[in-house]
Amino acid sequence: MKKGGKCQSTILEKFLILFKGVMSVYDLVLKNGLIVDGTSKKPYLGSICIKDGRIAEIITEGDYDANKVIDCKGKVISPGFIDLHQHSDAVPLNDVEPQSMIHQGVTTEIAGNCGISLFPANDESRDEILKYFTRTVEIIPKDSSLRINNIIDYAEETKKHSFPVNIGTLIGHGTLRGVVVGFDDREATAEELQRMKDLLEFELKNGAYGMSLGLIYPPSSYGRLNELVELSKVIRDNKGILTVHMRNESDKVVEAVDEMLQIAELSGVHLHISHLKLIGKTQWGNSQILLDNIESARQRGCTITCDQYPYEATATGIAALVPGWAQDGGNAKMLERLKQKEVRLLEDIKTEMEKRGGANCVTISSTLGYIPEFDGKTMEEVAQIYNLPPEEAVVKVLVECQGGALGIYHSLDMGDILNIMKDMNITIGSDGCDFNYQMDFDPHPRSFGTFPRFLQIVREHNLMSIEDAVYKMTGLPASIINLSDRGILKIGNIADITVFDAEEIEDLATYMNPTMKPKGIYHVFVGGVASIINGEQTENRAGKISLNTN
Repeated sequence: MKKGGKCQSTILEKFLILFKGVMSVYDLVLKNGLIVDGTSKKPYLGSICIKDGRIAEIITEGDYDANKVIDCKGKVISPGFIDLHQHSDAVPLNDVEPQSMIHQGVTTEIAGNCGISLFPANDESRDEILKYFTRTVEIIPKDSSLRINNIIDYAEETKKHSFPVNIGTLIGHGTLRGVVVGFDDREATAEELQRMKDLLEFELKNGAYGMSLGLIYPPSSYGRLNELVELSKVIRDNKGILTVHMRNESDKVVEAVDEMLQIAELSGVHLHISHLKLIGKTQWGNSQILLDNIESARQRGCTITCDQYPYEATATGIAALVPGWAQDGGNAKMLERLKQKEVRLLEDIKTEMEKRGGANCVTISSTLGYIPEFDGKTMEEVAQIYNLPPEEAVVKVLVECQGGALGIYHSLDMGDILNIMKDMNITIGSDGCDFNYQMDFDPHPRSFGTFPRFLQIVREHNLMSIEDAVYKMTGLPASIINLSDRGILKIGNIADITVFDAEEIEDLATYMNPTMKPKGIYHVFVGGVASIINGEQTENRAGKISLNTN
């Protein structure tokens, strides 16, 4: 009787397995890979089954039936990487093919960082906001006549274009202030502050993930403590985040961190410090002071996270060398002051340039077509060509480029980068743009290799386990912005997936030749749709505008 019963049970089990297989024909199975699920849990060998754009099953053994099977033996199956610090706001508005982020394994980007976004806007502020956006961001809308006033307009306009990566956005405080207060260095009135709060709440309720501060960029830098705290309370109440490019990242970086910790404590907002770093040799070696101060605030009850890019050079507009007081009133006023070449202005530019390493450490990445022969030259080389002191060469370049030149600043220390990188509350953010590989200028390589470079550094320096490294690029950023259905490989989640070789992955982009594809990224899927297969981009464009629904 026992033998017969066992036989009947075996037949029944086989029938159930066969029945399940018939009922579950998957669209795609990624089989036999090392599953690193984005939670920091120990990896395991298995297969990911995808159906209707979501993860339908995760199996470690047994049969399945699928329309397509990709063997991932020897490779990591990971959630798609999430880049919390992007400036690709204009990418889904243009027809140029974006390539650099999907080839890194990135499947979701958050734009609108550093206080700079394309909206909110109105007819009175639109032109000045576009100039403000152009001075710092490397991809701009090709159609300058677009009337995008808010996130609803943005989401609607992007439907006219296709793009490979999901894009969400923050609201730039500088843009918000520019619409309401203007570009003057003054305190907002009570009425203006209330209007900023109302506009911000509208954007948050309609899908923005939070607000970003750009406290080195006017007009965001003109915001006073009370203004920042009151706006942060609106973000808190709408379950968003406050990100910040701090007021100082060099000689007063400790004070700048303290300012933001104070805002977090007074408002209760989730504070996220962008590209945590220490600029200039006088600050090198002090990263642990920043990390300890931040951790102390966490112990006091604050919610604080950060992001970081794994490079020893920063990048921003050349106008960042111009002091805030000289930018009071907007781009046109700044250009007027530059043309006057006041002694005070020249001294302030010289001082800021020295903080960033000196003229030989400042490279012009793009003059936006105004002086293309200067693209790739250091400010020291430009000064020699002009036969001028470097600070006067800065003025001349900015005037000729209408304030729009972009630069790379070699001013960071690898020791600090590695120390910051080990912190498990710090995610990876490129601070880049989603570029096409056919570029007419050489931007910072972070737009082409940030995420492979991070994994390469982790491997070469044995910084952490592969599961912790993947968590910092997937589960952690998803939790920071409350993406509940992405960032982790689990049944029911959207199938944003990156398959890579942990031993092979490498950033090939350099400062002299940044437009290089990385090694080691084999397959990338966005919503279950194949975007990269065997290292090559497909014709599929499955990216969508990601709206915050929390």
